[in-house]
Amino acid sequence: MGDSEIELVKPTTDDSGLAKYLKDKGPGLHHLCLEVDDLEGMMADLKAKGVRLINDNPQVLQGRKMAFIHPKAANGVLVELYEIIP
Repeated sequence: MGDSEIELVKPTTDDSGLAKYLKDKGPGLHHLCLEVDDLEGMMADLKAKGVRLINDNPQVLQGRKMAFIHPKAANGVLVELYEIIP
C-alpha cells in the first residue's frame, strides 16, 4: 500500500468527541482518512456528484486542511479528506 499509515487514537479527556463516540458505539473503526492533492477541488467534485459533506469549507490546521464526508454518504463510515499545506 505504499506510504500508507495507520493511526491509533484514544480520547485524552472524558468529554471529547471521541470519548463520547466510544461510550455510545464501543471500540472499533472511528473513521478513514484519505490524503488528497486539492481538497477544495475534491470537495467541489463530490458536491457536484451529490455526495453529502459535513463541512462546507475546509478546516485549516497547522500544516493541513481537512473536511469530512458524512457517514450517510459512505455506507456509515466517516471519511476524512485532508491536504498537506506548506
